[in-house]
Amino acid sequence: MLEGMTAGMAGSMTRVARRKERTRRVLMEVGLALFYEKGIYWTKIEDITERADVGKGTFYQYFDTKEDLLAALLKQGLDHLLTQAKDSAAGAKPGVATLHKIVESRLQFFLNHPEYLLLLHQIRGLLQLKTQASRRLREIYSAHIDQLGEVLLPALNGKNKRGRSARELATALAAYTSGLLTYHLVLDQEGGFRQRGSKLAAQIQESLTALL
Repeated sequence: MLEGMTAGMAGSMTRVARRKERTRRVLMEVGLALFYEKGIYWTKIEDITERADVGKGTFYQYFDTKEDLLAALLKQGLDHLLTQAKDSAAGAKPGVATLHKIVESRLQFFLNHPEYLLLLHQIRGLLQLKTQASRRLREIYSAHIDQLGEVLLPALNGKNKRGRSARELATALAAYTSGLLTYHLVLDQEGGFRQRGSKLAAQIQESLTALL
């Protein structure tokens, strides 16, 4: 009987864990959508909980502040970017070919997920502040640049005549890609943002290749 009760409790805990994960995922999805629609400064926690159809207290079970949600979304987006970069770089020839593959993967991610592109653009403003929340965001972003630099190491193979570090190349890649795409996304009045992907990739690749 004890074994049956233990198994039942384990099954119940598993269901609770799954339910909590679903709620957390809904809050993140709703938050990301609202940050894309209204911006991170104008979106309130009440807006998120109302659209997610949960109480405000539920939000605080998962995130202490709106900035905690921003940090979770930032890490999630950057993790997706890094995974795609690794997958794209796998099997590519060292040097420019590796760089181009990673540029294409990063570009494609943002073309498919402009909500993350705009989120990163907004968060960059917070990175300049001297608050605990901004320090956490900087740590997440800095860790991503270091990890992206490791993926970019093969791109420097035999081409790094200027003695640039992988982190420098990663920083340039992140800045060029998100900066150029944000500009086109914000000013896109004809819905052709995705159609210009190949042209934008060529511009970014040309700029970064010149750094090798």
